[in-house]
Amino acid sequence: MRLPTASKPLLVIASLLLLGGCAQPTPQPAPPVGTPTASATPIPTSTPTPTATPTAAPITLLDTIRAIRLTTPAPQSGAPCGVVDLFDFPLGPPDGSGYSVRWVFGRYSGRYNGIHAGEDWGLLSGNSLGRPVYTIGHGTVTYAQPYGWGVDQGVVIVRHVFPDGSTILSFYGHLDPPSVVLRPGDCVTRGQQVGAIGKPRGRPHLHFEVRDRMPDQPGPGYWSVDPRLAGWQIPTDYIWTYRIHTAPGVQWTRPFTATGSTGIGLLSDGTLAALDEQRLIGIDPLDGRLRWSRPVSGTIVQSVIDASGSALYASSAGGSLQAFDAVGGPLWELDFASALWPALMPLPGGGVVVHTDRRLTGLSASGEQLWQIDRVAPPDAWVLNGDELIFTTDAEIPILHTLDRAGHLVWAARIGGQPAIAGDQVFVYNSTGLYRLDRAAFAADLIVPLDPGFYAVGHIRVTPDGGLIIAHRGQSDQRLIWINADGTLRWDRSIPGLALGTPQLFTYADSVYGLTVDGDVMLLDPLTGDAQRLFDGGLGTRLEGEAWAFVTQAGEVLFDLRGGEIIALDLPGAFQAAGGTP
Repeated sequence: MRLPTASKPLLVIASLLLLGGCAQPTPQPAPPVGTPTASATPIPTSTPTPTATPTAAPITLLDTIRAIRLTTPAPQSGAPCGVVDLFDFPLGPPDGSGYSVRWVFGRYSGRYNGIHAGEDWGLLSGNSLGRPVYTIGHGTVTYAQPYGWGVDQGVVIVRHVFPDGSTILSFYGHLDPPSVVLRPGDCVTRGQQVGAIGKPRGRPHLHFEVRDRMPDQPGPGYWSVDPRLAGWQIPTDYIWTYRIHTAPGVQWTRPFTATGSTGIGLLSDGTLAALDEQRLIGIDPLDGRLRWSRPVSGTIVQSVIDASGSALYASSAGGSLQAFDAVGGPLWELDFASALWPALMPLPGGGVVVHTDRRLTGLSASGEQLWQIDRVAPPDAWVLNGDELIFTTDAEIPILHTLDRAGHLVWAARIGGQPAIAGDQVFVYNSTGLYRLDRAAFAADLIVPLDPGFYAVGHIRVTPDGGLIIAHRGQSDQRLIWINADGTLRWDRSIPGLALGTPQLFTYADSVYGLTVDGDVMLLDPLTGDAQRLFDGGLGTRLEGEAWAFVTQAGEVLFDLRGGEIIALDLPGAFQAAGGTP
């Protein structure tokens, strides 16, 4: 598959899902079966000084998602001015560029003794007076008065008809009276100017509402109760939600709004396990319905799925460790009484590895203690490799370890970062480069130097052809780098304009994708390094935590943009809708 090129630059902001943690104390369960020690003597490894590579060519993004959704409105039954295709923002369309909401929906005002029924929009900087205001979508003008709000000046209201026949109204207030030239019954198209920002009481701004009533009168702008109870919507949320729900390839969405909520992973039956507030939930990947829900005790700090996919484990602040089966049923609970932040990793063959107080403890799936190993630094990142767990430590002198089910801990190399397995080789990505493990020499060899930066917000993924792809944030540039299976460089692309992070990478079938926290899903061309946008969420980060994504066997990516919803996107369907060919 090869993607055509385009000139639009890619702007992406994303976050990495890393497993980390530190802990303290000693477990209280059954006595240890054994206490194996490391089976290899540490040998110091020299760390080469990498040379930063020059700035790479910018990535090219093909973006047809918007173009394929736009339509020319045509009169039809019940919709004399056509039906809605997309909604844009009333200032700086399509995405409100250069503008912001200064007074949000639902905010109480003592001056008006009420709750704000809209959003007040203005320039990010400068005077908003005279700035053009545009209709958010195709529709029919139902009200237009140069002094509809008296001293607060002009008002225009537009009715929008959806393909299913339902309707909504958009409201534009504080317009400069001479700019209000539309009349009731006029047709307007998305992006057509409806007026210009005037000067009401206070500084110039646009009062923007989305509501389902009062098509021919302005209304008060403030209510004594929550305006949503009377048919008003949060305008920005409404526009983005409509874009998301009607985007090509979207199968379903589900509210997921709690601060601290996160995805855990896919269980063996395909259920998406997640933590929403203080409840473990299981979500059906086919339709988003809730399969099961289970309250958990304490504040969950980390969770991990069993290597078999048939159980999950959750640790909480204070030292509690809880185990649950694939339908959320409680299995067992242990208390590491003096531990504050027990860190978890999956045990090869089933069960869990717990780190507390510089000690590793291996527990079977039934909660039986198998072994303990002392004097081990907290784990930083890990990967399962058949019958061994490979992990790095978070310490002043980080170490790469291998660990088997019996508790044999091997000191493999003096290096930290994110491990990855490609074929029969172990690689480690960190802030200075990509390294390949030499097990015989207990060393890691630098094979791709990188601009020193911030690996903790980067990402590494094994590609379907056995290579590696890295999303790296350096001090001077942000990059996507594809490494062939033999360790040679295939391509290196700069991602301009990044300031907060890098794409989270995931794979399906023979393709590699990137997820950004500002709402993009993009497909990467393995030959050229170009990208094609498959989904544009545009929500940005509004909740604490990191964006995450899991891919089902059917090719649906389930992801959360930290904007309030889990989204299920059919990857093959989105690709074909965007004009791609399998």
